[in-house]
Amino acid sequence: MNLLETLYETKLKNTIFYDRKIKIQYKKTILFGPRKSGKTHLVIDYLQKFEQNEWLYIDFDDVRVDASNITLAKLNDFIKKYHIKILVLDNFDFSFTLPKCDEIIITTDIKSEQLDGFYKASIYPLDFEEFIAFDQKHFNIEQLFNIFSNKGGLPEVVLYAEENIHIKMQKLVKEIFANQKEFLIFKKFCELQSTKISLYQIFSQLKSKIKISKDFLYSVSQNLQDKELIYLLKKYKQEKSTKKVYIFDFAIKNGLTFKKDFLKRFENMVFLELYKREKFLYYSEYIDFFIEDKNEGVICSPFMQRQMMKMKMKSKENHFLSLKIKKIWIITLGNEGNFIQNDINYTLIPFWNWVLQN
Repeated sequence: MNLLETLYETKLKNTIFYDRKIKIQYKKTILFGPRKSGKTHLVIDYLQKFEQNEWLYIDFDDVRVDASNITLAKLNDFIKKYHIKILVLDNFDFSFTLPKCDEIIITTDIKSEQLDGFYKASIYPLDFEEFIAFDQKHFNIEQLFNIFSNKGGLPEVVLYAEENIHIKMQKLVKEIFANQKEFLIFKKFCELQSTKISLYQIFSQLKSKIKISKDFLYSVSQNLQDKELIYLLKKYKQEKSTKKVYIFDFAIKNGLTFKKDFLKRFENMVFLELYKREKFLYYSEYIDFFIEDKNEGVICSPFMQRQMMKMKMKSKENHFLSLKIKKIWIITLGNEGNFIQNDINYTLIPFWNWVLQN
């Protein structure tokens, strides 16, 4: 039996699956997302709607799959011989031309790739709303938030037992990074979560610990950004200023270092919620996140009381007005309310309410 026949005969089934916000709705789909965000589970769940003899599933991350033996001619012949209706290329690197098939679904962590006639959808680690659907044991919203803030949004971690989740996180990260230097660079970015820093400063910190060149660091950094494992947020209208570092899963730092900083983790959490829905997102001197096209600001302040917040905002209003801001969301962990100062509308809102109402 040749490779394609072996794959054709292999049964696939999710041991457990919960609905995600992203659905496969088009016959030609590229499903992009960071590693471990749930792309494969989404595809396998989709395939369960069809008879097994209607589809062929190929996972290019499977070490048993020798990609050199999969050619366009072989695929076309196989699809025609077995009347394949759905071809799935999981973890595809776009290294060969696609065969003719009624329906083709591609998963990849290469964001830049696009094919004519294909709809491109993005899937990320669980947001808080999806996390609630995954957690079947807790019903108190604040308790759910506490668990979410510690576990993060990687589905395999969320479904893992509470004990020793750092071991599970480490295992998943090591699966993503086969190269030790790339792993150490990613770990350094995690340690710098929600911090303003330049790549040169990161290079200076790393070069005393590992043998590394600036070019290699810059190349790895760009690759991490392309795969959306890290995000480097720009300062508004200051291209040369230091960027702010955010990680694709806000809790992953807890599995890689003993250094914990809830405020920075909370800021990363808010960033990920914003990133998926705001196109023009920056930071500024006194605002964690500036949404340019809405003239809105977002400030992460989980614990500060309303009266203290009013005083703090008053001291920064000249900056807000210079950006023509009309609305500022202050994301909290319980405090709520509204006030208006100098024609700026301020809303204090708990994280869970802010997420679920938007």
